Amino acid sequence: MNVAEARAREFLEKYGERGEMVVRAALEVADAYRRKGKAALGDFDFKGVVKRLKQYGVDYNPSPLLSKLEKEYALIETSYKSSNQHWWKFVDEEALRLALNEEEEDEEELDPQIAVLKVQVAALELDEAKEKLAKIINRKKMTVADKKWFKNFAFETLPLIAKVAEKVLEEGIEDPELLEAVEVIKLALKASKLAKVKVSKSLDLPLISVEE
Repeated sequence: MNVAEARAREFLEKYGERGEMVVRAALEVADAYRRKGKAALGDFDFKGVVKRLKQYGVDYNPSPLLSKLEKEYALIETSYKSSNQHWWKFVDEEALRLALNEEEEDEEELDPQIAVLKVQVAALELDEAKEKLAKIINRKKMTVADKKWFKNFAFETLPLIAKVAEKVLEEGIEDPELLEAVEVIKLALKASKLAKVKVSKSLDLPLISVEE
């Protein structure tokens, strides 16, 4: 296993089903463009990946994971970007294909409970929530827009995240993808101090420690 394949495996292990779907979508889009002889500005583009994900029945913004593939794992790189287009080319396409195939071969029979939790985590788009909360915490204050977003998040999305996190902690699940729910709650608790609000007990949040 070369360095690129090791990075690809690490990415897929860390981001689980979402990571697999984004990588598979990018590879399939690239294959489709090549078969059609499409004049392209790279191997695949953002619009193509979004369209492919919708064909899987997934309404998910792949931008955060594509950014990680490029900036943190150096497995893709931008070949063209404008106000309405973003194209990438693979740095090591074969490494991604091998890692994806190995990941699929290594998958054991899926626990139905784990499967449900993973689907719920994917639907909650935790990466976007983490990014927003981290920005608020780093600024050390909330704007009017932040407070409006945080209120909606706290009463609409956070209770759903709390249910997932509670189940993960109760069952002692150590899957990194599912533990993201716990991390989001920690960030939300920190952000709540900036909003000068108290987290409602009715949320029934799981007991977790928060580092100052």
